[in-house]
Amino acid sequence: MYSSNENSETVRLADYKYIGSMDDKQTLKMFAERCDVVVYNSPSIDSAVIRYISQFTSVPQGGALLDIIKDRLIERSFFETLNINMAPYATIVTLEDIYQSINSIGYPAILKPIQRGLLGDKELVIRNQADIVTASGLLDSGTYVMESFVEHDTDYSIIVTRQTDGKTVVFPIVEVIYDGKQIMTAFTPVKLDPAVEKEMNRITNEIAKNIDYVGTFEVSLFLAKSGSIYVNRVAPTLSPAGFLFDYAANVNEFEQHIRAIAGLPLAEATAVMPTVFQAIRQKEYQRVKTQWVIKGNWHFSFYGNKTEDADERVGHILIPTKSISDTLMKIEATSIWKDIDFKSKYEKN
Repeated sequence: MYSSNENSETVRLADYKYIGSMDDKQTLKMFAERCDVVVYNSPSIDSAVIRYISQFTSVPQGGALLDIIKDRLIERSFFETLNINMAPYATIVTLEDIYQSINSIGYPAILKPIQRGLLGDKELVIRNQADIVTASGLLDSGTYVMESFVEHDTDYSIIVTRQTDGKTVVFPIVEVIYDGKQIMTAFTPVKLDPAVEKEMNRITNEIAKNIDYVGTFEVSLFLAKSGSIYVNRVAPTLSPAGFLFDYAANVNEFEQHIRAIAGLPLAEATAVMPTVFQAIRQKEYQRVKTQWVIKGNWHFSFYGNKTEDADERVGHILIPTKSISDTLMKIEATSIWKDIDFKSKYEKN
């Protein structure tokens, strides 16, 4: 394990630990030379680090996908090349660019730094002309992308694994509920028009065919109220949305990832039973422990991470079920996750 945080729970589990920054080439080299293969599970890794350690060991995931997603303009150009729908956007360098673009983008719009992770990835929602003035301070730090906020009620996640030869296996589509950028609730199967489901899978396969990547990754999409499908992002991560497949499918995302990395054949992912994922944040931890005692069919995982951040995820629950709707109602009935809109989901399912 290589990390800059020697107190990480993951580091504690590792037999061999290398502690250093991501620009500590000497320690990175020592780490890489000790490994037969290296894997990563974060979209925020610098692709330059991957290219560097690839001189000394095998990194099957490579850095090409990281290059695409790091720069929001490159990412959008990639989607455009594949004729994939995304939210309308404009490149913003000056305040005048916002004034000129807002008529075509429309309100509300979201201003995002062109480089993911810049200034903590701070975003600004522009709801009216008065908000544009607020953007002047942000633009001093560099180029931004302004994209339209497309009205939608439903977000989806598709987990896909790609082999070295380009063969892919796509898991069943998962519907997700976010808190900010964090997945809080997820479930499968989903109720979708067959034509929409087919198009979502086509988009996912088109992305998979055109990236140089080996392993499991996530495609995030949403369905606009107009019925149009939009791709939100692609991430080289083992997503919490995929935790469902411990029960929901015949194979999980972790095994598929290792199979692809090791050059083993992938299993065809088939649905087994409806399952709900529910994240546990630090602020819910104490009340969740009561549910642990009384819920026989709820499967709890606690990560053991100690945090002062009330919104940090410290565990999750997996609930195999006969009815997604009934399970969502039972989660709502605990009154633990009051900030999550379960009702709109169980009424639909």
